[in-house]
Amino acid sequence: MRVLLSAVFAIAFFNPLALCGEAEKQDASKAVAAFEAAYELGAKAAQEKKWALAEKQFDAAIRALGETAHPKKAVAQILLTKARENAKQETTLAAADELLRLKMWAEAEAAYKKAAETLGETDAIKAGIAAAQAGAKTEQASAEAARMEEAKRKAAELALAKARAEAAEAKSKAAAEDEARRKQAEEEAKKAAASAPKTAAADEPAPIELPVPVALDRDQWTKGTGSACYWEGERLVLAEGDELFKKILTGDFAASIALEAQMDHRSRISIELRSPRDSGSKIRIIGWGSKEGSPPMLALDKDIRARGDKKPAQEQITLSFVRTGKMIQFYCDGALIGKTWDEKQGQPYQLMVSGKGTMYGAKVVER
Repeated sequence: MRVLLSAVFAIAFFNPLALCGEAEKQDASKAVAAFEAAYELGAKAAQEKKWALAEKQFDAAIRALGETAHPKKAVAQILLTKARENAKQETTLAAADELLRLKMWAEAEAAYKKAAETLGETDAIKAGIAAAQAGAKTEQASAEAARMEEAKRKAAELALAKARAEAAEAKSKAAAEDEARRKQAEEEAKKAAASAPKTAAADEPAPIELPVPVALDRDQWTKGTGSACYWEGERLVLAEGDELFKKILTGDFAASIALEAQMDHRSRISIELRSPRDSGSKIRIIGWGSKEGSPPMLALDKDIRARGDKKPAQEQITLSFVRTGKMIQFYCDGALIGKTWDEKQGQPYQLMVSGKGTMYGAKVVER
């Protein structure tokens, strides 16, 4: 036995090639086993079109096999090349999905079509292309709607600016026309006064002095039709409608009314002389009013005959009429605003007050 072992060791010592050959056979066997295992996993991934995984397995199989021969090595190399190409397309598809998520519609559609060249028009790719096209269409519609809305806004701004300019021009024109009418009325009054026949001073009646308003007497006043004015003690609150002095004024007279005006842009304090027989024939006196601070004015019907230089200094004002013969004069706070003429001498008038505010005094004197 001892002799046999010695013989074996001697053979091994003197024959190292035999031991190396055995080791190489074992390494080759392991390489084949690793190759075949990775190859099977790669083939399964390729069948499932999981190209990134297939690429990894085929690459591992070929690396494991190394220089060892195997009948499927060439197939593995072909499948590795295909897996690499398809894996790139899968990356393109993932990029297309991300571009779609970022709402980059044109880029996403191009990426899906690129992926379809290799992967084919799968349902996922068709859906991605449709979504990209729909997103681009919606975005275009939204942009168009926004452009239209902006155009409408600009058109509205231009229309408003034009309307304001036209209103300002109309207001300026109306003011100029009023001023022209005022000057014309003054010229006509001067001409009429110059052409009026002269009479002896003794024959011309002296005008009645302006009376100072005193506390109101309710019995002297009556409500007009539809009037909503009301009394507070001795004061008459002008709310809506008008109040009429009961006595009809004939011949020469003077009337003064003290008012505390509370004006807004829709109303004006006015005192009015109106024929009790013919409501269409009247002389209308418009006091101060409106937020812009209108001056007092004298009008015959709707024709303005005279206008004050400015509005009264205080909210409490006194408006007065004085009729002398055919001439009727209008005063505000004792200052003469203007004058006009009766249609005929001795025409009776009823005194009316309207507007918005408080009337706290009045006095009428007849000759």
